[in-house]
Amino acid sequence: MTILPQSLVFISVFSVAAAVAGPTVTITFRNHNAAAAASYVMVGGNEASTHANAFPKPAATVSTSGSDSYAVTSQISPDVNFASVRYQIGSKQCVFGTSFVNALKSGGNKIPQWNQTAKGSGGAVCTATITSTNLSSYAWSVDFVMK
Repeated sequence: MTILPQSLVFISVFSVAAAVAGPTVTITFRNHNAAAAASYVMVGGNEASTHANAFPKPAATVSTSGSDSYAVTSQISPDVNFASVRYQIGSKQCVFGTSFVNALKSGGNKIPQWNQTAKGSGGAVCTATITSTNLSSYAWSVDFVMK
């Protein structure tokens, strides 16, 4: 195979991968604990997938009263994206999630749906808030807050 056909194969494969990417979610994690830094922790496949699809990668630690922002784009489908992240301060832990599905409804219409979750343990107070959505690209932004 010559260089030109190899290049075309590479470009074709790359274009297909880009075409199936889901909408991007921009995550801002906020550590509202004034006494200790929060550690980014990965447990399980969904959190590992989120980390793999994140750019830039989430900071390993977020300082007291600090924040960290990054974007996650799933390669599953143009109609799906999710992010699942976990932060820890001592024995306190927050597990955050957000997802998008462009769900097919009766009559063949697709209805975009964005969701967010926050679950705390060890006395952690965790909140997740979707702060914006784009009805054209379906990209969205979410704030994850840990106290």
